[in-house]
Amino acid sequence: MNQHTHACIAYIACRLISGKKITFLYDISGSQEIDISRLQDAEFLKEFDERHRDYVPGYARDCSYEYTSGSGHSIEIFINWRTFILHLRGSSAYFIGNIQRDMIYLYDHKESSHLRYRITGYADDHEKAVGSAADSGLKE
Repeated sequence: MNQHTHACIAYIACRLISGKKITFLYDISGSQEIDISRLQDAEFLKEFDERHRDYVPGYARDCSYEYTSGSGHSIEIFINWRTFILHLRGSSAYFIGNIQRDMIYLYDHKESSHLRYRITGYADDHEKAVGSAADSGLKE
């Protein structure tokens, strides 16, 4: 799997568990910031967000979820509180992860690799910053 796939999985799991839209992730092992809007699968994530715009997370316990995009990508995810297992349908790839505060821990079973991401920006933070800048411009 590539870095973009891992970041997309981290995004989807965070969105379903916390309900928040991530705008930036920091890949701790790769020492780089990832802008979610610039990922290869950004259209898939935009479609995912559009379908889930009114989604309110709960404290899911033993919850299964399936999602198929218009482009044919399909995932299955099992959520138990803040832990998840995600499978890319049609492949042998699956991922196990956990979300703790602003950290997303992900294990890629097929590649036997551990990944850690720190959430460095949410869409709400960006919208507040843009709104604050617009408000300050109006006051002048």
